[in-house]
Amino acid sequence: MTKIRLSRTLNALMALILMGSILAAYFQQYSRHETPCPLCLLQRLGMIGVATGALLNLRFGIQPAHYAFSLLSAFVGGSVSIRQLLLHLCPGSPVFGYPVLGLSLYTWAFLTFCSSIIGIILLLFLEAQSDKDTSKMNWFEHGAFALVFILTLLNFITTFDECALGFCKDVPWPQP
Repeated sequence: MTKIRLSRTLNALMALILMGSILAAYFQQYSRHETPCPLCLLQRLGMIGVATGALLNLRFGIQPAHYAFSLLSAFVGGSVSIRQLLLHLCPGSPVFGYPVLGLSLYTWAFLTFCSSIIGIILLLFLEAQSDKDTSKMNWFEHGAFALVFILTLLNFITTFDECALGFCKDVPWPQP
């Protein structure tokens, strides 16, 4: 496998993993009837941004600017995640939502953003400056593209359903 094919496959895999995180959040939202807070919606948007940078690499060829878009999205999403973590760090502060494998969803989001940053840095090391990528997308890359598109559209629909054109309602603090 060439460096470019490996980079393309890893970009598609990164987009699929990020969409898996969003699918898990949707499962939690609808199976446990948990309304996502505005910070959660921003974290989802950050994951979509990271995946979009990966898809730009698949569609238009691997370029540092696409990785920069993903890194920026990961930093913004990670900042929102750490903000939410810090809100619930104080003793006696309630934890929102049911934990998944012992951690809250916003903790998992922070770990996802940190992993994305590390992954993008590793992908930048793989990038071959002299090679131009002229290959077409394969079925795996098309599948990643389709899943990101569908989940992005679903995210906009569900966010509009929750917030309409105004501000999103804050989720009330759970009572101990």
